[in-house]
Amino acid sequence: MMKQLWKYCLVFFVCVSCDLINSSIVKEETIVAQEKQTIDLDTVTEFPSFTSCDHLESEAQKNCFFQALTDHIYERLSQNELMVSKAIHDTIQVELHIDSIGIIKVANIQKKAFTAKQLPSLDSLIRASINSLPKASPANKRGIPVATKFMLPIILHVEE
Repeated sequence: MMKQLWKYCLVFFVCVSCDLINSSIVKEETIVAQEKQTIDLDTVTEFPSFTSCDHLESEAQKNCFFQALTDHIYERLSQNELMVSKAIHDTIQVELHIDSIGIIKVANIQKKAFTAKQLPSLDSLIRASINSLPKASPANKRGIPVATKFMLPIILHVEE
């Protein structure tokens, strides 16, 4: 009689424990699904940054990063004498990619055909200036480093 009672208790415990495991799995799946709905993949919680901008708050840090990036490119471009036969006024769109470890690379450069014809070395000058940048701190999404892409406009005014 005691053995049978023990067997029933064991069977009851196994059945109840299986239900507890299944219900916790369902709850975890539900939580993960809800989390995925609340995550906005188009925005990051922390923008990429250079060491010189790390001490600033989020919006100021973002502005500092883009200003440092722009200043560096303009400085490098101004070191070269760009000779043209006609004046150029163009906005060049440079698509940059910052990977999850902070390495900045040029993904694409868009400019007018006239600009490309007048300044055939412009792409290589822009790429060289980007390659000479210091390593950046990557963007973060909920504390996890993530890769980001963005467009950087470069306004080019070259007179004859």
